[in-house]
Amino acid sequence: MEKLLKEQDVQYIKELFDRDLVDPVELVLFLESEGSDKVTAANSQYLQHTEEIAKEVSEISDKIKLTVYKDDKEKEKEYGVKEISALFIQGKNSDRNVVFYGIPSGHEFSSLLEDIVNVSQGTTRLSPASKEAARNIKVPVEILVFITPTCPHCPGAVKTAHQLAMENKLIKAAMIEANEFPELSKKYNVYSVPKVVINEKVQFEGALPEDMFLNKVLSAVGESQE
Repeated sequence: MEKLLKEQDVQYIKELFDRDLVDPVELVLFLESEGSDKVTAANSQYLQHTEEIAKEVSEISDKIKLTVYKDDKEKEKEYGVKEISALFIQGKNSDRNVVFYGIPSGHEFSSLLEDIVNVSQGTTRLSPASKEAARNIKVPVEILVFITPTCPHCPGAVKTAHQLAMENKLIKAAMIEANEFPELSKKYNVYSVPKVVINEKVQFEGALPEDMFLNKVLSAVGESQE
């Protein structure tokens, strides 16, 4: 397959990683083999491009390791994989709770890069108040963020969700590419993006500021932010 990242993109990312990466990061990618019944003409190209993006990004820095599992049901169960493809961003403090379902391309490529940096540094860009509130959550939270690669407002929602997950292992946050998973989009009535679903209880559309996003999470677990 032809390289997806242009030379100038690779140079920019290399400078970013050389400057900002601290600890090693592992990208864990779950795929299906080409011969699998689950691989259709419609999603085959998505899977190929997702694998290529992960491969090209991992090759930019020796602090990034890529592990690919294909048709590995045992590992999928271990990670709690919901759909294929699934790309987890792991560091020494992560707990398999930051994931991209579908191709992290277009505007979402910036989310992938920022996640890698945050996991490597072991910190997020959330405000101190948001960090404290997230860390104080004592019950499991699942945040689903439906996006499309052409949506300019979606990365903000994905980054906020993923950063909340980085602050608390009880929070699991997933980006879901709406076009790749039409059945999920139908299930959650995704008509516009970003569409956020929290614990199957709270849903909202649009890009909310960090504090309002957090308050939606807290309301889903029966709390509220002062």
